[in-house]
Amino acid sequence: MNNFTGVILTAVVALVIGAAYADDLSGTQRYAEVRGAKLYTQIYGHGPAIVFLHGGMAFFDNSFAKQRDYFATYRTVVGIDQRGYGHSPDGPWSLSYQMMADDTAAIVEHLRLGPVDVVGHSDGANLALILVRDHPQMVHRLVISGANIRVALSPDEKRRAQWSPQQLAGHLREVANRLPPWFLSDYSKVSPDGPEHWMTLLAKSYDMWLQPVVIEPADLKKISIPILVMAGDHDFTSVEENAEIFRDLPNGQLIIVPASNHGTFNKRPELVNLAIREFLDEPNNSDPSH
Repeated sequence: MNNFTGVILTAVVALVIGAAYADDLSGTQRYAEVRGAKLYTQIYGHGPAIVFLHGGMAFFDNSFAKQRDYFATYRTVVGIDQRGYGHSPDGPWSLSYQMMADDTAAIVEHLRLGPVDVVGHSDGANLALILVRDHPQMVHRLVISGANIRVALSPDEKRRAQWSPQQLAGHLREVANRLPPWFLSDYSKVSPDGPEHWMTLLAKSYDMWLQPVVIEPADLKKISIPILVMAGDHDFTSVEENAEIFRDLPNGQLIIVPASNHGTFNKRPELVNLAIREFLDEPNNSDPSH
């Protein structure tokens, strides 16, 4: 197995350690049809909206179980399952951060939420950066955790276009076998596509993960809204890369969560929730600049 795949799997495993579903199912759950897709949304609480964007091979329920009820006590919490993930059906498309960002913008508009705060983790953080780049009027403040702006591909991965179908299938089986079993079990419980679609979704996600550049540093420099960059001190992306993201943002803040990994939201929820709340509640005139 190449280095990048190993790192991805280690990060994904860290993400779900300690994850659980939220017990209280009260709220509004419905599908929204936007841009040719049918996306599952959940809404809880009241007050100004916070949109939560999950990571790869996960979905809202098993990504933010320790945030939903905390923030719903004083804010409207909006969860979105992206195309093919969780309760949202897949379709005849490839996956990309750009598509997910545009879908998210369409959901915000469809629900008439107005400018929202956004919290994104991992793939959700990546698509959130594209969202605020392309739809800055829709986002008030952004929190990202475990984002990456580039991927260091191995020589083998750079040649993946030359892989035979058998080579690709074998590689994906190896990736799937390294994932904790509850990834598939969680997916199977809620996916309208059924467990037999799991490997198709993994193949689409893997292809998206190998995109060499997620967002250009020059684009980060043009984003003016306040952004909190968060990462575990043993996260998938290095502390140095997170510091680079922070330095490129005109109105950024940075927090490195101690004794944590890619699963910051589940591993250190009290600290993470407090940091997010304080950031989102700051008056705009207190935003630091650098």
